[in-house]
Amino acid sequence: MSMRKKLVRLTVEELQKLKWLIGTVLSLLALWSLWSMDMQGEVHILVSGALVLLALSRPQLVGRIPSLLWKPIGFGVLLIVAVDFSLNLPEFMPPLLRMVVLLLLYRTLSPRRRRDDLQMVLLCLFCLVISGVLTVSLLFAFQILIFTPVAMGMLFLVCLLDRGPDSRNTEIDWHDYSGFRLLRRVVSALDYRVLFLGGVMFSFVVVVSTLLFIFTPRFDLDQAIPYLQIKSETRAGFSGNVKLGEVSDIKSDSSVALRVDVPSLEAIAGVPYWRILTLDKYDQGYFRLSNELKQGALRANRRQVSELMGRDLVDDRISMNRKSSEKWTLYLEGGTSQFLPVPGLFHSIRFQGAQDIAIIAGAHHVALDETRQRVFSYQIEDLQWTHRFPAMQLEIDTFAAAPMELATSGLQYPMTTLELNMSDVDRSALTELNAIILGDSRPRDAAGFSQLVSAYLWKNYSYSLSPDLRGEGEDDVVRWLQHARSGHCEYFAGAFILLAREAGYPARMVVGFSGGAWNTVEEYFVVRNDNAHAWVEIYDAQSAEWLRVDPTPGSGPSNPDATMPSKPKLEAGLSAWVDSLRIQWYRRIVNFDQGDQIDMAMTAKGLWDQLSELFSEKAKSLGQQLRGWWSQPFSAGGLVNIVMLTCGALLIWGVWHARFFFLELVYKLLRKPKALNPMRRAAGGYLRKLKSKQIDHSVCSELQAIRFGPAIKRMDAKSVIKRARKVLQQRRAR
Repeated sequence: MSMRKKLVRLTVEELQKLKWLIGTVLSLLALWSLWSMDMQGEVHILVSGALVLLALSRPQLVGRIPSLLWKPIGFGVLLIVAVDFSLNLPEFMPPLLRMVVLLLLYRTLSPRRRRDDLQMVLLCLFCLVISGVLTVSLLFAFQILIFTPVAMGMLFLVCLLDRGPDSRNTEIDWHDYSGFRLLRRVVSALDYRVLFLGGVMFSFVVVVSTLLFIFTPRFDLDQAIPYLQIKSETRAGFSGNVKLGEVSDIKSDSSVALRVDVPSLEAIAGVPYWRILTLDKYDQGYFRLSNELKQGALRANRRQVSELMGRDLVDDRISMNRKSSEKWTLYLEGGTSQFLPVPGLFHSIRFQGAQDIAIIAGAHHVALDETRQRVFSYQIEDLQWTHRFPAMQLEIDTFAAAPMELATSGLQYPMTTLELNMSDVDRSALTELNAIILGDSRPRDAAGFSQLVSAYLWKNYSYSLSPDLRGEGEDDVVRWLQHARSGHCEYFAGAFILLAREAGYPARMVVGFSGGAWNTVEEYFVVRNDNAHAWVEIYDAQSAEWLRVDPTPGSGPSNPDATMPSKPKLEAGLSAWVDSLRIQWYRRIVNFDQGDQIDMAMTAKGLWDQLSELFSEKAKSLGQQLRGWWSQPFSAGGLVNIVMLTCGALLIWGVWHARFFFLELVYKLLRKPKALNPMRRAAGGYLRKLKSKQIDHSVCSELQAIRFGPAIKRMDAKSVIKRARKVLQQRRAR
């Protein structure tokens, strides 16, 4: 005799406790989603998260708070929110998100009724959606997959408790609470049917969400709802004002800064330099973008475009004919830089929708209106890797007309690339060093000068992230040249620039990334923050170009025109596989636009056309076979078809009439109770149909005997079910 599992039911108070704890888990999930945003409220999230964790582990402490105190606490929360908004307007989003954190904390800890539980679910959903929209992070997909089943369980308990007089009682007695005891009770009360139904509903939500994502018209949320933007600070090393050491500080961070979908690994020749920003003005250890470039050029050349042509960054005298149709898709992580990495000349840059951008033609820069807090993707078409950038006509004319020994302060671009704003003592030190480096013969071109200076720096100084800066002097770079023996890339670049300017060569610092790694899982290029680097561009008067020079030891040959083949590092294993999920997220989700929707629709249409054509061909072929068989039914082929059709019909008839036998066999193998016997189930089904038709017939008593009585022979049961079917058919015929 089979023993059925005893049914365990949770009490109303246990359901109330479970609902409260699930709400606490939702609150933690919402705070986790907000933590990934730069909302100027990390302290609020940390404190709120600590309190929610404490409440989850020790709900007895929350139960000790008198219920009369929650109304004054709510009034205090509203007062804090009002003051926060008044002090931070017109900044809208940071105080709004801090308000959400406070409301979430209040709603989590306070006693909740049905309306409060629904408000909490909506608050958590709001946090996840805002975080996903503003950060476009892969973490959002993981968080929303967790949120959906937890919220469904929360809503199920809310509906379950919303009945009877006990549903209004929100006071929970926590004095004898035991988490393990409640967990055991919940596990023993679980019903596989409820879990199955929940799984079906979860799958339905996922499918519907996917379809909505595919078919919803694409638009740029930053442009559609500007007040949702959160200002993000650019990394110090990639801003318009860089102090010595700030670029090297980024090297301590190994997180990804840039991902690049490249045409092929062979398309990257040598060590790639991801050029972000040039700094032309120098003053006592600071390299910065001069005001003429930062303010004048950025304001004068600001525009809203969805495609930027490469000819907009060069003079008309330079031909920008298309050389190939290769496309490079770059995904710049949020908070990295306001300026886009543009490693060379190009035919065009395409954005997702219209973007507010500004260009600095002389420095070959493309800048966004502000640093984006979420990932920003753009596509470069026909990228031409180069270590020489053509100079603008203004630069050529200015350098040709001005005396190369000019080094006064207060100059305007492009003369800022010759400026030496320092004391006579420091400048004399530079003059002496140049005399030692250059000797009696002065190089005629910038490449020759660069080779001599780079060789000198490599011979006398070594690379180190912790420079041994000592001695006295007004200028840090000159003091490093005189007394130090090691330094990082900014000191090497800064020393080269000062020596070049003293010798009469215009020079400027460039910051960005150098190198990277190749992800072997999804085959794309990864640039991390520890690839941050600083190098130099020196003006070559003979070719009227800016020549890239990397004076840091180990970065390449001393001759800047010589290129050495270099293979990037390969990333494999678990970390590469995890990071490949993010590039798939960017490719399939973040970069999904109207063009992808059209391509998907055309692909679906093509597939439908192929299936329709295949079905039509199969139907025509079958029709021809039937006509041939009909014309000669007793031929050899026709007789074979008749035999096969007859055997198939007999097989279907036999399976249908033996279905109860096979079902009973399956139930016995699965050790199901007798109530699940197929004959009993069929009898129960016909009983429900007869009662719904209000049929009072003798067959009903026989069906009841089959359903609830002792077991009978299968053939006798089948005859009763057959009579019941005839009774139903007769009733329908009337």
